[in-house]
Formats: sequence, C-alpha cells, structure tokens
Amino acid sequence: MPYGLIILTASIGLVAAYVLVTEVAYWLKGLVVGLLVVSFLWRYGLFLQLVLGVSISLYFTCLKARCE
Repeated sequence: MPYGLIILTASIGLVAAYVLVTEVAYWLKGLVVGLLVVSFLWRYGLFLQLVLGVSISLYFTCLKARCE
C-alpha cells in the first residue's frame, strides 16, 4: 500500500470524525474541511493532509486526557 494512500485515508477519516463528533464552532469545522479540500488542489497537499491528521490526532488525545 502506498504511503500517500495511508495519509489520504487517515486524514479524511480524522476530518470526518472531527466534524461529526466534536463540539466546536461551525466556522472551525468549515476551516478544517476547507483545508482538506485545498490539500486536494495544492501541489504539496500531501504535507497539509499530514499536518491535519497529526493536529487532529493531538486534539483528540488532549480531549481524552481532559475527560479522564
């Protein structure tokens, strides 16, 4: 499996989970979805997808730590 495909599926899954699960402002959800869409159009979009995936993963980790 190509590594780019792993990053693509992980970023789409994490953005979908962020939009559907979290209780943040609608403009912030729109910003995250907009960044994902821009990453498909941009030449270096793979790096943007990687940054989105890592930052959303860290957000979920921080959210989980607050709940415990």
